[in-house]
Amino acid sequence: MSRLACAWKAFWAILRSPAAAAAWEAARRPAPAKGAEERTPAGGGAALAPAFPADAVFTLVLLQRGGRLVDFLQESLDGFSDAQVGAAARQVHDDCRRVLQQVFGVEPLRSEPEGTPVTLEAGFDPRQVRLTGRATSAPPYAGVVRHRGWRVTRVAFPQRHESLDPAVLCPAEVEVGS
Repeated sequence: MSRLACAWKAFWAILRSPAAAAAWEAARRPAPAKGAEERTPAGGGAALAPAFPADAVFTLVLLQRGGRLVDFLQESLDGFSDAQVGAAARQVHDDCRRVLQQVFGVEPLRSEPEGTPVTLEAGFDPRQVRLTGRATSAPPYAGVVRHRGWRVTRVAFPQRHESLDPAVLCPAEVEVGS
């Protein structure tokens, strides 16, 4: 019963205090690997957030489990016809798209269709718009949307069992008794 009481108190402390919530979030993240240090982008700027390899690998696990993406990408396509590759790609695409929709909320950054002329006023967010071509003067910039960009609006990873090896994308399969 003491763990339940502790959890109940922690729940209310985190709910009431942004500082307590931040401390709990920091405590539950894995420590950086030995020798890992905070990275800064070339040319200075803000420090890059540490990567959490287990989450990245788990994303691949989900894409492999739901869409066989790793199998498809690791397979040599040399012995297959374009029609066979196309049929396989269509199935992998459909299955991986379903996984993406289940796990991540993905939406376009720009509402305009690709090919639409746009003007970027001063103060546009360079984290959301990458300029290509020649932008030699100061904004406003007149251009054409070549890619709408993507943003993640939610992440809903399924629960992972602690006993699973986080580096295993997909276990080997051995058929016995054949």
